[in-house]
Amino acid sequence: MAIFIIDNKKINLTQDEWELYQNIVKSYTTSTNKGEDLFIDLFESNDDGIIIFLKPPSKRQISFEIFLFLISVFSHQHIRVVHSEVFDICNQMNEKLKEIDEKMKILDQKIKDCKKNI
Repeated sequence: MAIFIIDNKKINLTQDEWELYQNIVKSYTTSTNKGEDLFIDLFESNDDGIIIFLKPPSKRQISFEIFLFLISVFSHQHIRVVHSEVFDICNQMNEKLKEIDEKMKILDQKIKDCKKNI
């Protein structure tokens, strides 16, 4: 994933998403219109390029394809964020479980040693 610019805003996209954006822009570009102009004022993103707000088009008509693309990117971005957070939590839990296992081994050995001395 990388940060790209759409409508002068950062947006975090996979390479496939970026290529799809470019294909959409190309399909709507004519001698009198720029395809990228259809994305103007449809979303807000944070500094990480994550879409935080989708704005339904109210000033002009756009293609349903464009809005569906943005909805899809919004959904995938948030799923990736959640996936990353869950992955991090699982790694932290695995580390804690390893620590606990090591402490349990030490305790088990101390108990065995104490039993031998009795």
